[in-house]
Amino acid sequence: MKKHTPLRQITKVEQYSMISLGIILMAAGFHFFLIPLRLVAGGVTGLGIVLEHWFEWDVSIFVYILNGFLLILGLLVLGKRIFLRSIYGSILFPTVLLLLERFVPVVDLQGDYVIGTVFGGALVGIGFGLMLKYGGTSGGTDIPVKILNKKFNVPISTSVYLFDGIIVSIGILAFLNSNGLVVGLYALISIYISGRLADVVVVGSNSKKAMQIITNHPDEIKEAIFASVSRGVTVMNIKGGYTGHDKIMLVTVITRREYYLIRNIIASIDDEAFVYVTPATEIHGDFIESESDA
Repeated sequence: MKKHTPLRQITKVEQYSMISLGIILMAAGFHFFLIPLRLVAGGVTGLGIVLEHWFEWDVSIFVYILNGFLLILGLLVLGKRIFLRSIYGSILFPTVLLLLERFVPVVDLQGDYVIGTVFGGALVGIGFGLMLKYGGTSGGTDIPVKILNKKFNVPISTSVYLFDGIIVSIGILAFLNSNGLVVGLYALISIYISGRLADVVVVGSNSKKAMQIITNHPDEIKEAIFASVSRGVTVMNIKGGYTGHDKIMLVTVITRREYYLIRNIIASIDDEAFVYVTPATEIHGDFIESESDA
């Protein structure tokens, strides 16, 4: 006997619970592994590690200050929608980090950069992946990346590499007298580990995915996808091999950051839709990295 499993819409409570869990894992990765070893693994927190070395304040304080500045910049340049989407993670992450710094002692890693790199990168990557999967953002350098993309048409990937590269370079110079070059190389490995794990957590090992949707409400889903993320949708007439009934299949190529949004769009319109996602290893033609991909 066939059993149909409906496509469940993710509730706001579940969404923010998982975003919060992701942020907690990210903060733990920094607190227990990356910060004690001065691994400047990009982002606002990496810059905070350098500033903590220079000014001897908690890293979380610098993250508060930098995130606040970037939130205001995002509001002025990108508008209210990006500001509201970023504010939760921008405040929660440094808050969790501050609580860890004040109340939870770190483990003595005895200068073991391999352990710090692997476990720190893994926790940050898993946490970041959970946050992305459920539609969250940690703010920080996401905002200048979006600004470069919107105002100067700089590709998202180029902007991310640019900012992370600058911050890692600053870290190498800051800690040059204490094996700064070695620490910088370990930081790059940590960035790679966290990025790969984030991809796997969201939708598998590739950031671009082809989503196939078999539904009885193709027009509503197609229009909702286009309105929300401006992705093109291909409409295909198919026939069910078991039932012999004529059906409609929608096909669209998405990024990892669009997965949560499109999944919930489908679930809200047709919870009986059949959806499967496959890797899109090569894409040629008009596929645009929108500012929401950052």
